Amino acid sequence: MEIREKTFWNMEKQSISYVSKNESVWIANSVIAATVTLLVANEKELALALNTQENNDPGGHEARKNQLLKTFIRKVYRLGRMLTFYAKRNGDKVLQNEVDIPESDMLSVSENGDLLKCNMIITRGKEYLPVIVAYGVTSEHLEDLTTAFSVIEQMYPNISMITNVRKSAGRSVRDLISEARNLLDQLDDAFKGMIKDEDFVDGWFTIRKIKGRH
Repeated sequence: MEIREKTFWNMEKQSISYVSKNESVWIANSVIAATVTLLVANEKELALALNTQENNDPGGHEARKNQLLKTFIRKVYRLGRMLTFYAKRNGDKVLQNEVDIPESDMLSVSENGDLLKCNMIITRGKEYLPVIVAYGVTSEHLEDLTTAFSVIEQMYPNISMITNVRKSAGRSVRDLISEARNLLDQLDDAFKGMIKDEDFVDGWFTIRKIKGRH
């Protein structure tokens, strides 16, 4: 939620609270009453939209994913070094060309590239497991990396979905604020032109914070 959105929402809530407390001043006017009803409905929708936007911030999910990805890549890199050691010791050039990847390269390429390389190293680890046990690789180790890979892989569509929900909520917030501004502007004119209680009108514009009114 942006500061200006929260500020506007607070002003709208205060305006509604003010007219509700002073209902006797305007309730007999059906046109004003209908406009107030629309404003109250707008505020409820705006509250829901802002809450949706606030609870679907991808920032926290992105940070968690990035930390998991970094830790995961380092673990896979160590597996790659074990496989590279085996490949060099046994003259397996094909395996060496696949798994001998510098850590800086794994960390600096795109996230999709990271996952593809990691998946390939894990796959080779499973294929060569019978002959690399002596190098410190276990089936449990490989299963843990496979599980971690699945968790990280599944985070990408979740983050995308969260971002889309937040963007959608953002559009709703903008639309609802625009609608609320129009309704409040209508009430400004209605109160100035149709309500004779000057104290009520002055109190309304104090809450509305409109400058320049004499």
